[in-house]
Amino acid sequence: MRIGVFVTLSALVAAALWVPAPAGAECYDPPAAYVIWAKCDFKRKNFEGANLKGAILEDAVFHHAKLKGANLEKADLRGADMSFADMSGVNLKNARLMKAILKDVDLSGADLTGANLEGADLERANLSGAKIDGANLDAVRMAGATWTDGKTKCKGGSVGECLR
Repeated sequence: MRIGVFVTLSALVAAALWVPAPAGAECYDPPAAYVIWAKCDFKRKNFEGANLKGAILEDAVFHHAKLKGANLEKADLRGADMSFADMSGVNLKNARLMKAILKDVDLSGADLTGANLEGADLERANLSGAKIDGANLDAVRMAGATWTDGKTKCKGGSVGECLR
């Protein structure tokens, strides 16, 4: 009986060694789909047109970064700080942006379809031409933001909707 248990345990350990581990990335690794860059600092970095689909960027810092035209579909940006970033034309379909800091961000022409922005800070953000169909805007702060029509400035106290 002991031999059978030993053989079974040995087989399980050997099988575990053959199973590939999920790919991780360090903060200095190049951009790629499904990269894990949680809590990394990317101040003033250039990610224009980068494919970061499904990336885990939770609590990452992107102050003044260039993300113009990047693909962040289904990315996890919870708590990320993207103040003053150029995110024009970015694909944020179904992205998780809960409690993200998007102050003074250029989101003109961005696709936020189905994105979850609950509790995010979009103060003074530019949403001109952005697609927001199905986006969760619960508790989103929007004071001073330029609305999707490109003309309306959201009044102070705009939370969850753009007060005009």
